[in-house]
Amino acid sequence: MAELLFEIGCEEMPARFVLPAIEQLADLAGKELGRHGLLEEGAQIDTCGTPRRLAVIVKGLKERQEDKEETALGPPVKAAFDKDGNPTKAAIGFARSQGVEVDELSKVATDKGDRLAAVKTLPGRPAADILPELLPSMVAALHFPKTMRWGSESFRFARPLHWFLALLDGQVVPFELAGITSGNTTYGHRFLAPAPIQISAADEYLPKLETARVIADREARRQMVAQEVLAAAQAAGGTLCEETAERLLEENTDLVEQATACCGTFDAEFLEVPRPVIIEAMAGHQRYFALEDETGSLLPAFIAVNNTEPDDLAVVTRGHEKVLRARLADAAFFLGEDRKKRLIDFLEDLKPVTYHAKLGSSYEKVERFTALAVFLAEELSLFPKQVAQIERAAQLAKCDLVTDMVGEFPSLQGVVGTEYARLDEEEEEVTEAIMGHYMPVGADAPLPEGFPGTLVGIADRLDTICGLFGIGQTPSGAADPYGLRRAAIAIIRLISEKKLVLSLESMLDKALEGLAPWLERDAEEVKAEVTQFFSARFAGIMAEQGVPTDVAQAVLAAGLDDLSATAERAEALAAVKDTKEFAPLAIGLKRVLNILKKEADQVPAEAPAAALMSEPAEEALHQAISGLSAEAAELFSEGDFAAFLAKVSALKEPIDTFFDDVMVMVEDEAVRKNRLALLNQLADLFGGFARFEHLQLV
Repeated sequence: MAELLFEIGCEEMPARFVLPAIEQLADLAGKELGRHGLLEEGAQIDTCGTPRRLAVIVKGLKERQEDKEETALGPPVKAAFDKDGNPTKAAIGFARSQGVEVDELSKVATDKGDRLAAVKTLPGRPAADILPELLPSMVAALHFPKTMRWGSESFRFARPLHWFLALLDGQVVPFELAGITSGNTTYGHRFLAPAPIQISAADEYLPKLETARVIADREARRQMVAQEVLAAAQAAGGTLCEETAERLLEENTDLVEQATACCGTFDAEFLEVPRPVIIEAMAGHQRYFALEDETGSLLPAFIAVNNTEPDDLAVVTRGHEKVLRARLADAAFFLGEDRKKRLIDFLEDLKPVTYHAKLGSSYEKVERFTALAVFLAEELSLFPKQVAQIERAAQLAKCDLVTDMVGEFPSLQGVVGTEYARLDEEEEEVTEAIMGHYMPVGADAPLPEGFPGTLVGIADRLDTICGLFGIGQTPSGAADPYGLRRAAIAIIRLISEKKLVLSLESMLDKALEGLAPWLERDAEEVKAEVTQFFSARFAGIMAEQGVPTDVAQAVLAAGLDDLSATAERAEALAAVKDTKEFAPLAIGLKRVLNILKKEADQVPAEAPAAALMSEPAEEALHQAISGLSAEAAELFSEGDFAAFLAKVSALKEPIDTFFDDVMVMVEDEAVRKNRLALLNQLADLFGGFARFEHLQLV
């Protein structure tokens, strides 16, 4: 078995690029080496990386591919030889094309009869011949959020490439990419040990780099950062703030190749700045860890991680303190300027701020989603006090966007508004809604607590979706610059997980009504497209939750006006779809729907008439439907879908008997249409629950 060591050396990548690139490299190595048949069973693939390097070490690499046997089929045997057994032109031509003699051909049985065949053995290629082609392709296959070109090169990578270390059992794997030739050289820490390092075997790689002050193994480096930070925090008499500790640990791990932590301090007077602002000034800009005391209050201290081993740590610490002092001084100044007026007073400042060139100002957007949020509150029959809180929260939701603080710390939008509203002594429900209306920030992120944040968040996102669809700026393929897919998923989660009874159609009508002066398309056309957009997003959510695709299709085809009920219908149907009690009923219903679809032009609008029923089976089905339809409808309206399905399952036997004993498409037009009306009555009973023709039944 052979060993492969491959390292990509580059200028420092952003921290957020490093871990995804390491994971990609591991995946690429496994897939590509496996695809080329170069991995022994149980082969070990280890990856590591720092901001300046990505590396993979493969133990258990085959020295060459296994030989392969290839069979090429030729003409049928009966056409390959004449009656005397002599080869025909077909056999001779096929043998010539395969580079063999006719007598070297064999016969192979196929489903179309015996055919001539040429069996060849293709020798496997040595790994040493394959890797010079494979390694450059792996480099090119790595993708990053942003890439760049440098010098005269057309090749793109996260940052300019500087070296390739490529060894197969200690021998250089030769190739050239982006003007760089592979070799047996790597480099140590940029500042502490920058000299080139010769590597002759994979086992030397990590130890030699560690000697050169580079901890290339990411997990080992992460542990080093954690130990350094915790020791510094303990020495300072504090503990790490949980809000950012884990994120900063990951970021600092991918910012350094060697770690030394130091503890700095700042003037206690800066603690008057809101806590989130102080933490963001440390974490967002400088990647400093904030410290707190045993009561959870911030300490005027921080931990910084350095990518060096300084001779005088105090000098480095003073440098960090100077940088942070300037950031906090700016924050204190912005706080003073912003607090010269109340948060609500910033609402007027949104008037000259363009939200979108075709959708008006930010002030006009606030007016629109405020009216929509109040409408939603009224649809839910909330108390007048709650409605007033929702209206106030909507008016305040975007005010912090024009504050000096958010201008300096954009990532704190919502947080600053919440802090300023609290200082203004706004009601707590209103205060929490300012940050809450941005929630959830991801597919699995937490939801806001109360009605104000929930309804303002729905209204804001719905205005955005309808507005952009209304001017023709819809997502296309992977492009979604305004995050409309994410916004739709958030709305679905807010409504379905909080079980809000809201009509999607009514919400869209109200949103489009508010957008009327800006729409460039017909409102009904926009509503239809947005409804389909929500249906596609809901299908994706169901798939992630494990709901079978056919169940999602069946439920969504029946409508998704009540998003909360739609999710519950899918859950109920998924639970019974393949059970022996329900599956036969579903099969019968699919037959009903297929008949109705085929004979759609003959199905009457009227209810079936008992007087036209002559067969006991059709009378029994009619009586069964009539006997349970009222109770089933009540269960459906109450949202007890499991009980609804249990109730209507009683129709299984009457449906089966009907199809066994009754001919639907008889010559008598009145009888035929009456039987179609009976089937239509049956379909209507289930129509609001699911469209069973979409189900795949076994």
